[in-house]
Amino acid sequence: MYTEISSRDLEILIYDHADVELIDVREKKEWDQIRIPGAKLIPLSSIEFHIWDIDFSKPVYIFCRSWSRSARVCQWLEWEWKAAINVAGSIAALYRDQSDIIEITEVFNPSYFN
Repeated sequence: MYTEISSRDLEILIYDHADVELIDVREKKEWDQIRIPGAKLIPLSSIEFHIWDIDFSKPVYIFCRSWSRSARVCQWLEWEWKAAINVAGSIAALYRDQSDIIEITEVFNPSYFN
C-alpha cells in the first residue's frame, strides 16, 4: 500500500526546501488556474507515457485537486514497482487553508472547487 501525507505536511516539506519530486496529475486546464510552483504537470490521462519523466531518485509526491486521481496514480506506480506518496487533500486543501505555496492565476475560477 502506498504512503499518504496531508497537504499540511507537504507544505512543511516545501518550506524546508526538501529535495523532492512534485507531480501534479490534474489536467492542463486545471493547472492553468492554480498550481504549486516547481511541480511537474503529468496528467493522469498520460502518466503511463511519462513515467520516465519522474525522478524516482528523490521522494515522489503525487497530488491532484482533492485526492482520488493522485491515489490512483500512486496505486498504479506501486504496481510498476515505483514508490510514490499521495498528498491527501491536495490543491483543494491548500486553497481552503490559504496556503502560500500555491500560485493562483488570473484565470482562476473559485467554482473549480465546488
